[in-house]
Amino acid sequence: MRINLTKRFTLYIGTILIAGLLALMYVDRWSSSTLLEEVALGEAGKLSAAIFEQLHISMRLGGGRAENKAIIERYRQLPGIEDLRVMHGEAIDRQYGVELDEGPVDEIDRMALAGKGSTGIYEVEKGYMVARSVRPVFAERGCLSCHRAREGEVLGAVSVAVSLYVSLKGYEEIIASHNLEFLLLGGGILLAISLAVLALVHRRMLAPLARLKEAAESLSEGRLDFRVGIKTGDELELVGEAFDRMADTLLRSTSEIRDLSEKYSKLVNAATDVIVLIDLDTMKYVEANPAASRLLGYSREELLGLSPESLYEAPAIADYREAVSRWTAEGKGYLHEALVRRKDGSTVPVEVAASVLELKDRKCVQEIWRDISERKGFEETIRRHVQELEGTVQKRTSELDRSLRDLVEAYGRLQLSEQRLIQSAKLVSLGEMGAGIAHELNSPLAGILSITEVLMSRLGKENPSYFLLDKIKDAAVRSKYIILDMLTYSRPSKAGFAPMFLNEAVRGTLTIFTSEIKTRGIEIVEQFDRELPQVLGNKGQIMEVILNILKNARDAIGGSGSIFIKTLVTEDNGNRYSTAEFRDTGPGVPPDIRDKIFDPFFTTKEKGGGHNIGLGLSISQSIIKEHGGKISVEEHPCGGAVFRISLPVHKGE
Repeated sequence: MRINLTKRFTLYIGTILIAGLLALMYVDRWSSSTLLEEVALGEAGKLSAAIFEQLHISMRLGGGRAENKAIIERYRQLPGIEDLRVMHGEAIDRQYGVELDEGPVDEIDRMALAGKGSTGIYEVEKGYMVARSVRPVFAERGCLSCHRAREGEVLGAVSVAVSLYVSLKGYEEIIASHNLEFLLLGGGILLAISLAVLALVHRRMLAPLARLKEAAESLSEGRLDFRVGIKTGDELELVGEAFDRMADTLLRSTSEIRDLSEKYSKLVNAATDVIVLIDLDTMKYVEANPAASRLLGYSREELLGLSPESLYEAPAIADYREAVSRWTAEGKGYLHEALVRRKDGSTVPVEVAASVLELKDRKCVQEIWRDISERKGFEETIRRHVQELEGTVQKRTSELDRSLRDLVEAYGRLQLSEQRLIQSAKLVSLGEMGAGIAHELNSPLAGILSITEVLMSRLGKENPSYFLLDKIKDAAVRSKYIILDMLTYSRPSKAGFAPMFLNEAVRGTLTIFTSEIKTRGIEIVEQFDRELPQVLGNKGQIMEVILNILKNARDAIGGSGSIFIKTLVTEDNGNRYSTAEFRDTGPGVPPDIRDKIFDPFFTTKEKGGGHNIGLGLSISQSIIKEHGGKISVEEHPCGGAVFRISLPVHKGE
């Protein structure tokens, strides 16, 4: 049972004071009893001597036994005399005879008659104390005058013994009254002292201790701003000051701890990374931050009841156990990647940083998970981009190789173009010179042709000279056409441009040329676009271009074969063109001469006789360019050459 200090001090002080009071009472009673005994025995002895002296005087004055009895009786009547007896010794009894009331009654009396006196305090049957004095009286020489006996029987022997009982009842009443007064006074004094001591102890000790207790309880309840404030000027004040300093230190420490706790709590709770704590004894999660719930889909309460192994796929559990064993043995963790399972069954890749901690004698593993899904996505994207980049680099490298080859070819073509430019310059000069020559030759040729026709009209066909004139006319006509080709090549003209349909120009040319090609067994296959739009051009010149292409196709086929003609609408760089394609079944145009086929005077045919001078396709290219169009040649996959002419669609269409 717990007793507070006030009761405890009251009990202690009361016990001490009562013990002191009892001790004082015992000492007082003992001293009173001792004093009473000494005084009573002294008084009894004196009174006994006085009685004997009175009897002795009476006997010396000649008083008889009757007077002695009267004296004894008178003393018995005195207050305080309980009993008084005079006992005769043996010699007196032989002299006077034995009397019943003068004999011994106890051993003390007999010892006194034997010569040994005694004193003592005794309690009588009435319940109070008495002082008893038994005194032997020896016979002296002066007693022989009365007590006649043989020499030696009385002298020196005990003649009588006086036994006196003095009552101490009055003294006991006085002592009892004194003891009561002492008890009351001492008790009052002790009570006053007790109250004063208790008040002083309460004020100087218990109250400060109660204040210290209140302060301790306040600290235990977290009220660290409570201060003792004891001003007793003694050790308790020093204790109070030390307590206040401790409270100040606790307040500062608690404030720092609270700040640190709040800081670290915010750091942990606001962290985007998952932070979990695992007890190595139970292998259960014992703490987790909010990021863990966000990542895994479990509430904190659900997560704290799980085992880490429940978040890993079966093949990864053994690796995780091995990692934990290594962390525990080495006392530290390592960075590694793992795949953890969410509550919904999906998995998420994380990067785990682990460390081994010891909290309250328990070993724990702290794991910090970082969601690397985005990083994995970035890595996959980077890997894909790297692959794409490698493919692009390979592709660009190939293109660069092709470009280098094209550059080499372009450089070759540039050299060839330079040669052609030089040749073209020569041809320009030649064209200008040819134009002048043609102009100068036109008049003589016209005269020769006119004279020849006149002569032929005058001569009949039977005339041998007619055949010669016909030959002259034919040569003049061929020369005329050659001169016209040279004039066309040197000075193409835009005269006669008008809206026209390319289909009509093709059909018109076929009408002129069909009879000639059919005689050679060549088939014409047509595929015209009925909606082909108009173009702006000189129909005669376009028909001349088509005729040159058809002649080249005829000559390339050689014998029987086919010419496929197709018209269609094409687009290039946002511009629309009416296009005609001519494909033959001949051997085609070799790649090495494909770039030269439109050069002036270039031909693969045998030259001579005024035919095949190599200006047909060159003149055709000049005409098409004058019309703002394009002419090209390529090899068909099935064999043969494909010539293609494209003329811009007329804007007024």
